[in-house]
Amino acid sequence: MSEQKASRFLLFTITGSTYAIDLHQLAEVVELPPLSPIPRAPAHFVGAMNSHGTIKPVLDLSLMVKRGSYSPGGKVLVLEDRLANLAILVDGVLSIASVEAMEREPASDDELSDWIFTDGTQTIGLLALDRLLQRLEATING
Repeated sequence: MSEQKASRFLLFTITGSTYAIDLHQLAEVVELPPLSPIPRAPAHFVGAMNSHGTIKPVLDLSLMVKRGSYSPGGKVLVLEDRLANLAILVDGVLSIASVEAMEREPASDDELSDWIFTDGTQTIGLLALDRLLQRLEATING
């Protein structure tokens, strides 16, 4: 069995679209905690949270891709520290799924995904985390 077929993904929503992130990229999923403001941060950083003694900036993906406006609520996906010191605010979490039975094709018009998975009833964008992190670094560094 290939590594991709053995992978499991957390399915989540952003402004009505469904995305997936590999479970190995996540430390945990939590309710949105109280946030502290981050002075002079781009608007898509909606605050900072305490995650087990570590301060993590919280990125609102819908604000970053200009698909919505910030509204308190949702779930927070805390990334593994080895990837980034970052938490991502999403509208909601749906389930954990495998892509084993799904068809995969390159994403053409989605700035958050490199790949789209479909099982005939739903379309799921695979979050391009590397590209997202590079984009964030570029916005922070100017």
